[in-house]
Amino acid sequence: MLRGGDIVLLEGDLGAGKTAFVRGFAQALGVGPGLVSSPTFVVINEYPLGRGVRGILRLVHVDAYRLHSSDDLDAAGWDRSVDPAGSARPDRVIIVEWPARISGAFGASPDSLRIRLANLGDSTRRLDISLPQSFTKRPLATEFIEREPTRCPISGAWVEPTRTTYPFAGEREKLADLNRWFSGAYRIGRQATDADYDAAPREGIPSPDPDRASHDEKEN
Repeated sequence: MLRGGDIVLLEGDLGAGKTAFVRGFAQALGVGPGLVSSPTFVVINEYPLGRGVRGILRLVHVDAYRLHSSDDLDAAGWDRSVDPAGSARPDRVIIVEWPARISGAFGASPDSLRIRLANLGDSTRRLDISLPQSFTKRPLATEFIEREPTRCPISGAWVEPTRTTYPFAGEREKLADLNRWFSGAYRIGRQATDADYDAAPREGIPSPDPDRASHDEKEN
């Protein structure tokens, strides 16, 4: 969901796993595994991406733990990553650990994505993700919007929004739902229209034929 010019503020207590999160974050953008190290002493590390991703050519990792204010960033080369207004330059994404220590550097920006990590013990972490308003229209934004508990469409059991199989109660229910599609057990309450299908079918996958669907249903 991120684009070049975005800033990610990563919050959490000591030991919450912020640097480990950044390592996975960097790998997802194309930085090689094992290359990301904590910039606690150097403050800022930059990683060029082997291939641009949505305008992102560099990942900038900031660890502000040892800083006292945004003024301390000047000697670390912060000006190479942001414009005079404090916004990230359009060819990079900046992710900042301990952002409260340098809030004056970007605190007024309404477009910073905030992620808070909480250590729940036993290798378990809770992630709270706060999307700025400008992110809500981006692709995949709905994946991060808080969901309500719902009933599994197969078993009828209540499913918590944090369950990985949501909205299904488990893997068996997911497979049962998939089998409904394969077996033709699903039925629609009205005739399908063009608006129900993708405007541009994926290459090699034709849009469903409503006439054929009606024919198959009669045979079933």
